[in-house]
Amino acid sequence: MPNQAVKAETAFTKPDMARFGGWRDRCAKEAGEYDERVDRTHHPGYTPATETRRLIAHGLPKVLPETLGGRHRFSPLSLYVGDRLAAAAFARLDEVGLFWLDVWVLSHSRAGRWTLRDGISTAAGPDDDLLAPAAATPHGHGRADGTTRSNINAERWFPWPAKWVAYGALRLSSEVGAVRFEGRHITVPEHGLQVLAWSPSRKKETNVELLDQRGEPISTLPLM
Repeated sequence: MPNQAVKAETAFTKPDMARFGGWRDRCAKEAGEYDERVDRTHHPGYTPATETRRLIAHGLPKVLPETLGGRHRFSPLSLYVGDRLAAAAFARLDEVGLFWLDVWVLSHSRAGRWTLRDGISTAAGPDDDLLAPAAATPHGHGRADGTTRSNINAERWFPWPAKWVAYGALRLSSEVGAVRFEGRHITVPEHGLQVLAWSPSRKKETNVELLDQRGEPISTLPLM
């Protein structure tokens, strides 16, 4: 969906900045973690394990920035939480001014803790505004963008059977208001990017049902 390119400068209004900053500060205070976490990450601006768990605990903020820049080097974009798997997406502005889409997958342990398992980063194209509202698309209602599979047991010290998970992002048009996936009704963010995570099956294809703004089915999208 072509949109205007994201600009590397702050385009917040002061009230928007206060609301978005307040959400992050409140979450950080409750988690007992502050901005020193930035020094412990290989992704400039945020620690994926910390921010994905924070997002699961508190949900998406009601106000997202219009663009990135200044003190706002990243923004949560999308969240999916299932019984055993979760996925989260972030827009990120790197040190040289390039924009990235980061998608992370987490699994839920028996102890009740979400653990970051894998992730993929994709450079945003010059016409790909990750934070802009979704546009209507003349050739369908959406597409599965860069879905991938990962063996989350691959790095264990002792031999473990492979445990495959799949995750990725959907790019949806403005006509899509929600999706129905594995029995869950998920409201799609205004920008139209929705992440999902699932356990792939060899026996059947995994699909997601697209719903319009009134909640009526309009299409089914194969994921993998």
